[in-house]
Amino acid sequence: MKKGFISLVAVIASKRLACVSLCLMLCLITVSAQVKLSFNPESGAKYEYRMEMVQNIKQNVGGQEIPIETEMNGACLMEIKDKTPQEIHAQFIYQEFTFLVSSSMMKIRYDSKISIENPSEMDKVFEKMFSTLIGKPFTVIFAPDGSVKSVSGMDAIIENMLGAISADGQDATQIGAQMSQQFSDEAMKNMFGQSFNFYPANAVKVGDSWNIENTIPMNNMKIGIKTKNTLKEVGTNKVTIEVVGDLDVEEGKFTGTQTGTIIVDTTTGLPETSDISQNMKGAIKVQGMDIQMEMISKIKTSVKEIN
Repeated sequence: MKKGFISLVAVIASKRLACVSLCLMLCLITVSAQVKLSFNPESGAKYEYRMEMVQNIKQNVGGQEIPIETEMNGACLMEIKDKTPQEIHAQFIYQEFTFLVSSSMMKIRYDSKISIENPSEMDKVFEKMFSTLIGKPFTVIFAPDGSVKSVSGMDAIIENMLGAISADGQDATQIGAQMSQQFSDEAMKNMFGQSFNFYPANAVKVGDSWNIENTIPMNNMKIGIKTKNTLKEVGTNKVTIEVVGDLDVEEGKFTGTQTGTIIVDTTTGLPETSDISQNMKGAIKVQGMDIQMEMISKIKTSVKEIN
């Protein structure tokens, strides 16, 4: 179980970086030459937000090569509770969540929709932990420019998550600590900020590009992010954006590129779909160990209004 735990820690660290990369690419832009969008969903509107991620990882832990495949899918209800000229209050509730880690050494599964047949002890730990996410609300307060003013409610969910596995031993406690960092109020604030605070400073037309640079603190690391977004096409109430980005963790220790396409609703400013590919490699320090890693990720997201 120790080897499995080491592998899992590396996967969680990779997933954390991938989530940051994903959040980077959910950029919002203008629809035409003289139109500038803002974060503009209507008060009372409800949306289904979905994310699908598949990662293939090659890593070296203590001299041992460990390939790992990770799949994570989630669906949230997003409801706009209040809207003023200064801020938009959105409530999020996880409705579905699935998680799969597979390697030659282990297999961990969780699916909120079904019961896992013949679950392992680690499956049971993850079931206890992730089940605390389902049906629990948390609130994100956005500014009209898409920046996040605050996130509240995740810390209470994390407290329940840790309490659910408190009697399952040291390995479970360490895994819970890793997950609590990933789902904390501050981590979610960074994630949603990167998702929606990427409007161009000025109105744009087809062919225009704009660059974004940012630095995000996360778990004692600094993540430098640079993106170039290009408006490729304008359609009926939609625009298509080409995204090219670079990620630099810990001043070049872990670097990568990302490419993709995002289709944005020009009325609400929300990304209808996002299809992103990432390729990263380098070394990352986890639990005091330097882990050489190469990671290829495919990430798809969608936002769909619920009538």
